[in-house]
Amino acid sequence: MRIQRIIWAVGRISFYAVLLLLLVTVIYALSHDQMLAGLISGILLIIALYFGLIRLKIPAYSVVVRDDKVVFFIPETTVRNRFDFVSRGQTIVELPHYGLLDRPYKLEIFFPDSEGGLYSCRLTLDLDYLMEPSAWQRAYDSFVLHQERLSLEVKGVLMKSAARLAGRPVPLQGEEAMQEYLKPIVAELNHGLESVGLKIEEAKCSFTAGSTLVRLVATEQEILDKRVTDAASGGGELITRSLVG
Repeated sequence: MRIQRIIWAVGRISFYAVLLLLLVTVIYALSHDQMLAGLISGILLIIALYFGLIRLKIPAYSVVVRDDKVVFFIPETTVRNRFDFVSRGQTIVELPHYGLLDRPYKLEIFFPDSEGGLYSCRLTLDLDYLMEPSAWQRAYDSFVLHQERLSLEVKGVLMKSAARLAGRPVPLQGEEAMQEYLKPIVAELNHGLESVGLKIEEAKCSFTAGSTLVRLVATEQEILDKRVTDAASGGGELITRSLVG
């Protein structure tokens, strides 16, 4: 998200630098009776003005906002006239993709089995924005509220949702059995993700079983574990949960 702002700032600085250079060139050429050079520079100046001030390239995952209310969502990169939005008092806000949706989230859930051992379900979750007007507003509000910490907030939401899951028998081998097993898990996680305007686009799970399972966590994981301690305390059959990525 910070990278997006840096890229935007570099682009604006480059545009105004080119604009200033062309303007100086036009003035210099006309003042020295170099009409051809002045004409060419003038045409280039007009083109630069069009592409920099009138033609607006809107990146994917952007929302059109007026008075802090989302008007509509733009899922793909498009080109529009800047004054179409300025005349209506609307602004374009690019919702984050890099650092939020560009890599999967990994959620590991531990449950006891019927023989006193443990098994874990290691989920790999690909997220995307919900395509609903109310969800667009929640996504925008979450971005404004959390800014650079939005991905950490999403991880916390996933962990809180995971704390409400109950242990179920490990499914038999087969893609259909796996999808049926994942349906209630994905539904519960999606219910939590709705608060930030996101959904699970794809979920995959791998299982591990044993009498003892060990996990290593980073500092960020320890912070997240503490944030969901209260939610996990009522989990019943839940042993522990970890989240990375």
